[in-house]
Amino acid sequence: MSFDADIVIAGGGLAGLSAAITANREGLSTIVLERGEYSGSKNVSGGRMYVHALSQLFPDALERAPLERPVTKETYEIYCEEGKKITFSFQHKTKNSYTILRAKFDQWLAKEAENEGVLISYTTLITNARREKDYVVIETNRGELKAPLVIDAGGITAPVSRFLGVKKLEPKTLMLGVKEVLDIKPEIPENEGEARTIMGLIGNLKGGGFVYTNKDTLSIGVTIKVESLYNSSIPSHEIVERFRESLGLSGNILEYSAHLIPYYGYDKIGKIHDKNLILVGDAAGFLINDGFNIRGMDLAIGSGIIAGKAAKKIKELNDYSRTDIYYEMLKESFVLKDMKTALRSFSVLSEEEVFTKYPKVICNVLGKLFTVTGDGKERPINVLLQESKSENVNTTKMLSDLMRLFI
Repeated sequence: MSFDADIVIAGGGLAGLSAAITANREGLSTIVLERGEYSGSKNVSGGRMYVHALSQLFPDALERAPLERPVTKETYEIYCEEGKKITFSFQHKTKNSYTILRAKFDQWLAKEAENEGVLISYTTLITNARREKDYVVIETNRGELKAPLVIDAGGITAPVSRFLGVKKLEPKTLMLGVKEVLDIKPEIPENEGEARTIMGLIGNLKGGGFVYTNKDTLSIGVTIKVESLYNSSIPSHEIVERFRESLGLSGNILEYSAHLIPYYGYDKIGKIHDKNLILVGDAAGFLINDGFNIRGMDLAIGSGIIAGKAAKKIKELNDYSRTDIYYEMLKESFVLKDMKTALRSFSVLSEEEVFTKYPKVICNVLGKLFTVTGDGKERPINVLLQESKSENVNTTKMLSDLMRLFI
């Protein structure tokens, strides 16, 4: 059987391009199918990248890649009723994460891939996929492609995996991300950057917001559990508008996007490989939220690198059912190890009370502890019990949930 390539990769984002670059370096012929006019055209609104995986792919990436600012200040903000607000910050000099603008960054990464010999087919939409004996046929708007191995890097929709019946979309495992880039220049030194994580400004929806400083702009957005949108009367596009207005940000909107984000957790990822098929990045459901780090981009790049190396081993065996090799390599990598470590915190942050009742109780407790009326003070524990009872919150469970973020 004559194939169009050793590997066909669905998706020209971080995971797909990392897989393509790695596989190409391993001597495999590779075709990347990207549905946009260019890589990054479907990811336009910036984000934050922990750069250790990028540096593995390109040791000189910090000098060459179009990164925006190093994140040197972490700020958490919890907004409550009656003007109450909890905020704390941590400043550091460790430049282990940077803000990026995906439209700019993904185009750079695609160019790097093409310079190394990777073939990328743009405006190529996958319309179906089917198995034929020991290979996969991918149907596109440009014709059919045959390959013994496919790497699905097509984002949360995972087109090849869905067509082959390996994955399906379920609202309970999805979040909606709505983002904007504003033409507001940060008033901080050029070699510094801030990541603000914000709760309490999107009503009773399960989720939160963020503000990232770029070189000359701000990236802002909200991420919300899809299932909590069912009973919401606010259209999704208005949520980020209200969030922006609540923060008093009034710059012109340069970019806007909305997309689905995986929210599986380590124990609910499901299948990430099948005969002739490997899933990477968002398609595999790789995302970490442990309360301190929200990570997806380094997992995408890391899983892509591993997929490219696993593809080489699979080809050497000439047995394309042995995609379990990819899974075994993942288990030894930071991708699955970090996801497993974060599972306890991830589970806590999936509970509704964390976004609604707990912040209100904490704000009310602090409000009373910092208030002196002359009528006599209650012990802090008694204030906590009273406020928990008024919000119908089990104090023991709340404290246990908060402790699970750390232990």
